[in-house]
Amino acid sequence: MERTVTLNGKELRLASSLFTIISYRGIFGTELFEDVDRLEKAVEKNQNEVGRFVDILFRLVYVLHKPFTNDSYDQFLQGFDFSVLSNTEELTNLAKVIGELLGSINSDHKGDTASPQK
Repeated sequence: MERTVTLNGKELRLASSLFTIISYRGIFGTELFEDVDRLEKAVEKNQNEVGRFVDILFRLVYVLHKPFTNDSYDQFLQGFDFSVLSNTEELTNLAKVIGELLGSINSDHKGDTASPQK
């Protein structure tokens, strides 16, 4: 699946596939869906978790944009300034697109997830 989002005035193409999970683990050394869960918890807590939130959010954006760039993660991040965090409309749309690309992480039933089961 592929989508395009605008972030900080830049259009970014994002794509997901089964390889997204493997690529994420290879680049960051952590599991994609575990980090998505951490991201959701950081948003819920909303306490001193801003750094974790930003890191995980942009890891997800980077790995979904990776098929379209040769930039390293550091180079990718250097393309944005802090103003990217103040545009709530763009961030809300970004979260929606990530959810669509990765599938629904949470369902209406507690404990029932769409993430891969071990």
